[in-house]
Amino acid sequence: MRRSLDVRTHALGSAAVFALVVAACSSSGDEAPPLTGPTVNHVLSTGQSNSIGFAARAVLSVEQPYDNLMFDTGVIVAKSCDAEGCREYEEPTALVPLVEGDRYFDDPVETMSSGLANEVGLLTTERERHDVLVTVHGRSGNIYECLRKGGCAFQDGKGYVKAFDDALREMKDAHRLANAAGRPYVVRAVTAIHGESDHYDDDFPLDGSDGARAALATYADALVEWQRDYESAARDETKQSEGVPLLVSQMANWNDRPYSAIPLLQLDAHVRAPGKVVLIGPTYMLPFADDCIHYTSEGERRLGEYFAKAYTKIVLDKEAWEPLRPTSVTLADRAITVRFAVPSPPLVLDTESVTDPGAYGFEYADDGPDTPFIESVALAGDDAVTITLSAAPTARNRRLRYALRATPQTCPGPTTGPRGNLRDSDATPSQSGGSLANWAVSFDAPIP
Repeated sequence: MRRSLDVRTHALGSAAVFALVVAACSSSGDEAPPLTGPTVNHVLSTGQSNSIGFAARAVLSVEQPYDNLMFDTGVIVAKSCDAEGCREYEEPTALVPLVEGDRYFDDPVETMSSGLANEVGLLTTERERHDVLVTVHGRSGNIYECLRKGGCAFQDGKGYVKAFDDALREMKDAHRLANAAGRPYVVRAVTAIHGESDHYDDDFPLDGSDGARAALATYADALVEWQRDYESAARDETKQSEGVPLLVSQMANWNDRPYSAIPLLQLDAHVRAPGKVVLIGPTYMLPFADDCIHYTSEGERRLGEYFAKAYTKIVLDKEAWEPLRPTSVTLADRAITVRFAVPSPPLVLDTESVTDPGAYGFEYADDGPDTPFIESVALAGDDAVTITLSAAPTARNRRLRYALRATPQTCPGPTTGPRGNLRDSDATPSQSGGSLANWAVSFDAPIP
């Protein structure tokens, strides 16, 4: 159902409302207005069920406190959706104030969209106006192959609208509506909340979206391809020179076996494609719903705020975003020292926000018959941690893991899932209250 413009514009000034009405009322025969209004900064969101707020059924963001936007057809562009895909894209006629409450299945939900856009609004209060348009074209349960350019064969012939094709429509419609309102338009980023289905269904290697045989060896290769295809599509539509980074949250919601390769491959893509694929951080510190796989409404909103921090650093500050991640691991006798890229020093071991799974989430492994255990973990300055083992290791294939061990059949999240206690001291304010400190990403690092 198309949303009424008059109900959704209460938070905008009269000039902004007029511009939106122009977008809704302009005809193809009218002379195009000069593009002198504030820029429409488009963030497209993809992924699977957590990208469309599957279990976030308490709608929190019902007013627009800034000048952020969505289509009058809603935040979620797809309609007539089921467990495999969606069959309809409803063409928008106007840009309206961003609020939550769209339906992918039956219930209205809170996506992370308002969390992202409104946190950007908060962080830019004293800066030049930066209006964010967010559109969501994720698909519940879809593996990467189905979400990427070209889609997957099993959806063919069933009437499904492919997710990447929806993204192309979103860009075209947003461009049209923004320009009709006299506003410049640019695609700024794509967010991806994804990985759960590829954790269960490893279909790699895959041919590339360009047809290259077996071009994608791993999910990390897929993320690099995904970013490249989105950026190419955006530049084809807008002729913009700006890049379009793929902002990725690190998966933490598996519980069928102790380890998952997906969070490690997400980190790998970040390291291999700097500034292109950007890992914003982990998600183990967020609240999960009782179904033990999806975020609550509060979790969705907070995740959006974490996306906003990375977005602000990249788009407005023109700087690189680094999550709290290891940069070096060294061993001296029985002491392992890990140095980290720390967004906001000093490091903190926090057992109140996230309960201690043992050794603050660190785990040592090697190939020996008598693998030493971790005796202690201590901070070693603002950017390092020292892990002391029970004995000096002598075996090969020595590795240090963090926030990677899941206990099968338990729920993810800050008290029972794969997690760790290491964070920084970031005091960035949250639109919804609470801390936005950066937590250390899950990793599995070799020890020389």
